[in-house]
Amino acid sequence: MNVPYGDRKVLLLSDGFGGATMAAYCHLRDRRVQTAFHPASTSEDMIAAVGQHAPDIVIAPTLTKRVPAELYHRVLINHPGRLGDRGPSSIDWGRVRRDPLGGNTVLLAEEGWDTGPVVHTTSFPYPSWPATKSWLYSHLNRAAFLAGIDHVLAGLGAPMPLDESQPDVLGRWNDPMRQRDCEIHWTMSAEDIVWNAAARDGSPGVLTELAGHQVYVYDVHLGGPVNGNADPGDVVEWQPNGAIRVAVGMRTGDGYRESVWVGYVKPKPPAQHGPTFKLPAAVWIGQQGRYLPLRWTGQGPRPGYRPIRMSFPDTTLAIVTAAAYNGAWSTEFCQRVTRALAHVERLPDIRRVVLRGGGADPFGNGIHLNHIYASDPGCGFPMQAEARRNISAINEVAEVLFRLRRAGRQVIVVADGDAGAGGAFLSLCGSVVVAEEGRVLNYHYKSMGGLTGSEYHTLTLPGRMPDPADRHALLNECLPLSAYQAHRQGLVDYLAPAGLTGPALTEWIVEFSRNYGAQVDRRVIKVSDAPSAEAEAATSRAELSTIFRDFAGSDFQQALARFVLKQPTAPPVAARRYRGGYQESNFPPPQGE
Repeated sequence: MNVPYGDRKVLLLSDGFGGATMAAYCHLRDRRVQTAFHPASTSEDMIAAVGQHAPDIVIAPTLTKRVPAELYHRVLINHPGRLGDRGPSSIDWGRVRRDPLGGNTVLLAEEGWDTGPVVHTTSFPYPSWPATKSWLYSHLNRAAFLAGIDHVLAGLGAPMPLDESQPDVLGRWNDPMRQRDCEIHWTMSAEDIVWNAAARDGSPGVLTELAGHQVYVYDVHLGGPVNGNADPGDVVEWQPNGAIRVAVGMRTGDGYRESVWVGYVKPKPPAQHGPTFKLPAAVWIGQQGRYLPLRWTGQGPRPGYRPIRMSFPDTTLAIVTAAAYNGAWSTEFCQRVTRALAHVERLPDIRRVVLRGGGADPFGNGIHLNHIYASDPGCGFPMQAEARRNISAINEVAEVLFRLRRAGRQVIVVADGDAGAGGAFLSLCGSVVVAEEGRVLNYHYKSMGGLTGSEYHTLTLPGRMPDPADRHALLNECLPLSAYQAHRQGLVDYLAPAGLTGPALTEWIVEFSRNYGAQVDRRVIKVSDAPSAEAEAATSRAELSTIFRDFAGSDFQQALARFVLKQPTAPPVAARRYRGGYQESNFPPPQGE
């Protein structure tokens, strides 16, 4: 795995230190490559960064600005499209057209858009289901991009000019997609609405009219039949602080219409007003003072939208799936996860409990910052109160995991997506942590206005990372770790194979949990003891008292506003300096070795 690539230096030039850039940063450092990041703000800044860092290789994982002519044939551009695909909307068009194949191409920057010599390209089948654009970026395109980086590091082949006359150049020019190209009308079929929405989710969304307002919609799922008396666009059902169900399509002969669940909306900003932000659809509807005809009864949403699910593959195994959109765990979402786990806790035959994400979004990024900000954009007492409610609610999830462990249950947490601090540290509250290969994990809070964090990390982290200096660096340098490196450092016990999705990943989780349980029963594996109730209570008091003060501070409140309103944020200082391979001598061996 740790293939040495000498002392080569790689500079990452990117719009920001986001998903693809963090994945490339981790991937390079896993291979002991000296790696640094610099934000690509202006042409002059890019030229100065290359001069300052003197890299051997320059890679642009996500770049929306033109590369200056002075850097032509020096910067490797990551383009999410097949060989010959050009333009900024390749994935969007591919999904709206329902193309069977997608791809990823790494090419050298030169004049024009995506026209430079090709360094590496690959094609892959698109999923048959309406996977969101953000999922494609973070799974299929990310894997192909990282393979391209390995290709470059290994020195395989020379850049080849793109000859669009050749029969293997199957891509095409794609104009920038406009809203009219993927518009949603509620008279359309439910399937077409879901596909169009997925093609633009998570950004920029698809514009439509809802409750008399222009909004962008996200997190859209099939909702099943509804009474045909509802008109297309009518809200017929809702979940507290969650999704709404909208009647769509034409009335059928048996008197029904189709429907879709809409999880999130973002209002279109009025002219000469500031930016808007995504909110749970039911929260936004409530802000409009709209009459909602049917409140969710608590008996579960209709088929097609179940972000929290329980399944029982056998009489001793329970799987709780907590699929939070964008990994944001709101107060309501946390409470529902707690109730699901508490239900499992009351079942005496269950010996193994799996908590996992849905595999289509980040496993968990922690508290729901958009929802917290929406409670009071002035960042006054209502915002602070909601932040306190939210962090307390996610801690209650951790507390059920501890109770299950103290009762002798084996608790397996599966991070089947990327994770921010809230999700990464929540995973440590289980007996064993499994992460999917290729995921990026961030074990730090400080970048969000100096938050100290909670999720019992001050209780669980020392057992996995005994050296105080290592813990200090993890929490304060704000650098991401690959799932592989988190495994090497003892924060993850086992790695799930990369590339498994949907039912295949679920089947792997079931088989792993059964095999893990059998080895525990045979005492091949020793399960660590859960924290005592006394230690848990003392940790909760200490962590919450500190983070409650953080919520009242101006640093957090300013960082919250910047995050929600998508304003530029400074990348980690440590990422802007060259770092090579990791020192691993201080870390205990993970259970998987």
